Amino acid sequence: MNEELLVYLVHAAFWCAFGLTRLVAQQTSGPVRPDDDQPVANESQTARYSRGLLVVHALAFAAMYSGIGTTVFAHRVPSLFAGQRVAGTLVIASGGWLACWALASFKSWRIRAKLDRGHQLATGGPFRLIRHPIYMGLNLLALGSALWIPTPLLWASVALMLVGGDLRARAEEKLLIRVFGATYSEFCRRTKRFLPGIY
Repeated sequence: MNEELLVYLVHAAFWCAFGLTRLVAQQTSGPVRPDDDQPVANESQTARYSRGLLVVHALAFAAMYSGIGTTVFAHRVPSLFAGQRVAGTLVIASGGWLACWALASFKSWRIRAKLDRGHQLATGGPFRLIRHPIYMGLNLLALGSALWIPTPLLWASVALMLVGGDLRARAEEKLLIRVFGATYSEFCRRTKRFLPGIY
């Protein structure tokens, strides 16, 4: 077996962990308890342009998976440095861990930036460190893939993933400020968007 096909195994592990964590989180979620101290949304709302912003992330995934496929099956994976597969695997695994931790801490996650009635503001788990750990997990998935298979198309997918995550994060933040007001603004002052203490 072509050992470069192992990149698919690492990606499969990422998505299986993501899906299983999401499933378990949904099964174990219950109604918001009235004594919780976190604010709750009083009505359903959706961020502006949330559907359109998904296109940037879709392009990032298309670039990443087409880049992996064309390079691996053509047996043209460039060698950037010794241990690039190990480095890529570790970065992807850290992205998977971060995303799963976020899903376990935030059971109301949606693909689109949408708040349902009763949606509770998430500030625990990885949200204590950064505001958008799931998007950061996807950024690490793309970065790890580009380290494993360092081609222009994979690095382009990293750029698209970063831009897509940032645009979606900003749209969500506007929605959260609109719904949760000063509580969310204060949370934003305490935490960075993607990198603790930096950005």
